[in-house]
Amino acid sequence: MKLHHTGFVVADIAQYAKKHPLGECVASVEDPIQNARLALYNNHSDVLIELIQPLGNSAFTWNALQKNGNHFHHFCYTVNDIKIAEDYAIQLRMIKVLGPVPAILFEGKEVVFYYTRNQQVVEFLIDPNHL
Repeated sequence: MKLHHTGFVVADIAQYAKKHPLGECVASVEDPIQNARLALYNNHSDVLIELIQPLGNSAFTWNALQKNGNHFHHFCYTVNDIKIAEDYAIQLRMIKVLGPVPAILFEGKEVVFYYTRNQQVVEFLIDPNHL
């Protein structure tokens, strides 16, 4: 398991990116499953930053944006298969909130989201080629 990215929910990706040293934008998509605009930045390191801009009240992150404004949202870890994510969830008594669903930002690889006992969101990116 490796930290892949940190996710931030923002009202406007372009405006947020102007005011934060994110590095180069390496991918940008509109995700119909999440009903959000997503952008991935290299963050001058091997841990990426994802900006999530909800596009309406049906977006999974809409309420979080309304309640908290621009804010840190989640950590994402890469795992080889879904079983590893499920084992962590059981061990740490996390609650599944979404997934697995294909993530177009990550070339259709599946992601699954959990809510921790610390009241934080954790995402697992399922990548069989992960080392």
